[in-house]
Order: sequence, then structure tokens, then C-alpha cells
Amino acid sequence: MSETLIAFGTRYGATPEACAEIQKILENEYNQHVEIWDLKDYRACPDLDDFDNVIVASGIEHGKWTKNAEMYLEKNKFDGKKVAVFISSSYAGEEDLYDYAYEEFLVKVINKYPHVKPVAIAAFGGRIPKKEIPKIADQRLLSRLPEHQLDNRNWDKIKAWAHEIGKAFSKN
Repeated sequence: MSETLIAFGTRYGATPEACAEIQKILENEYNQHVEIWDLKDYRACPDLDDFDNVIVASGIEHGKWTKNAEMYLEKNKFDGKKVAVFISSSYAGEEDLYDYAYEEFLVKVINKYPHVKPVAIAAFGGRIPKKEIPKIADQRLLSRLPEHQLDNRNWDKIKAWAHEIGKAFSKN
């Protein structure tokens, strides 16, 4: 059985829910033991020596990763590990804003850390609580929201990516 760590940063809870779905698929269909770790408690994060695979995930707000998730990418070498990375961003959940989110919030961040060589990356939609929407969303999103509620995650896409990384993590 392979050991996988999912380390995530979140602001509004969409990211850990995606992590839980990925965990379920990896454990049930790819014989992985998966531990999920919230990086708000960064210093207590498990030692990477205990894991074969690592998934790093972050929610995005104002175009930025959570501080601890990006610090996790920066501080760890991931030597000998298969790494995958994903983000949760309300921009990525909108078809016409997806490419922007993918490039600006995912690719550019990963490129800042050349020691991180992911086997897979993904950008998923996100969730913004009703009370937070006017503070953080710009007109490109606000104009699309029914009653100012936003959850534009595509669960089929999240599940398909879980299968993609399950296969990648299973290869020797």
C-alpha cells in the first residue's frame, strides 16, 4: 500500500472538501493510504519521509495562495516523491476565466519553485460564502451569481483528476 499526504490551505472550505473526495477515490480504487493535513498547523505537519506521494492544494483569494500552502511548496524538496498540485478558485470554475486562473494562480506559482516537479496539476472551481462575496469578488464574478451565492466546483472534474493521479501514483 502506498502512502499519500494531501496538504492543503483553505479559506472558505472548498479545498478540503475536494481533498476528501480525492482521498476517497485514492483509498477505494488505488490502494492508497491517504492522510489529509490542514496547513494552518504548518509546523506540526507530518514528516514527508513517511509518504510516497504528496498532493499540495490551496484555495485562492485575490489571486493568492494561502500563505502556509505556498510556504509548504517553498520549504519542502519532495525528493523521491510523486507530487501533484491543485487549486480551488472561483475563477477556475468559470469557463471563460479558467485559462486565466490556471496560468496566473497555478502555473506561475509552481514555476517559482523549480524543485517542485508535479506529475499532475489542476485548477478547480471554488466556493465563496455569501457574506464574503462583495469583499472579494470582482464584477466578472458578481454579475454571474444567482442571489450572490457561489459554488462553481465541478465534481466530475475533481473525480476524474483523482483517477489521473491515482494512476500516476500507482506507476513504479
